[in-house]
Amino acid sequence: MDKDQELFAGTKKTILESLLDGPKTVGEITDKLHIQKSAIRIHLQTLQTRHVVTSHFKMERLGRPTKLYEITEAGRELFPRKYDMILSLLIQRIEEKEGKEYVKRIIRSIADNIASDIRDKIKKSDSMDDLDKSLNIVNSFLNELGFMSSLHKEGDGMGIYSITSRNCSVHKVALGNQDLICNGFHSRMIEEALDGKINPNVQLKECIALGDNYSRHFISARTNK
Repeated sequence: MDKDQELFAGTKKTILESLLDGPKTVGEITDKLHIQKSAIRIHLQTLQTRHVVTSHFKMERLGRPTKLYEITEAGRELFPRKYDMILSLLIQRIEEKEGKEYVKRIIRSIADNIASDIRDKIKKSDSMDDLDKSLNIVNSFLNELGFMSSLHKEGDGMGIYSITSRNCSVHKVALGNQDLICNGFHSRMIEEALDGKINPNVQLKECIALGDNYSRHFISARTNK
């Protein structure tokens, strides 16, 4: 059982479900679940350590402040959400009404918007001329998006890097729209994030949506624009 599965099981799951109704005190959780306060506090401590529950004090007119526990967005993400299904249906409906090229333009524009945020981080770090530093920022951003990626330097002084992504944030959508998502979104996002003085060459070699165990992009700097 992985850590997320451990959190989303047994009493911890029941506590998270109760917090979906809104912030609660330990006493309120105890009354609802009929479990001892000491056990509830131990579970809450674990959930807070994993950042799926947070706490704050509510000031009362009389008496001591009340400590309330509430579920975080990370905690809500543990519950089933049909992002892939909804996105697939959206792509399908837009393609039916406007055509495939229109869908491609939308996906590329989304990739460009995200890439713009990454470029801003690269500029602020003064890394525009440094491929190594820029790629580290890109890799960190991809991890924030859930790609579970890692950066590697290929060869010895060849100036070639690879980003290996062990997860696809929109895997089910990519299965039915491989080129649109894997190249039109994932590859383009990396390329546009690095666009500027670096002038990157980005190539997708392995792809999860095509049955590989991971997606891997090779990146190098072109000598001329």
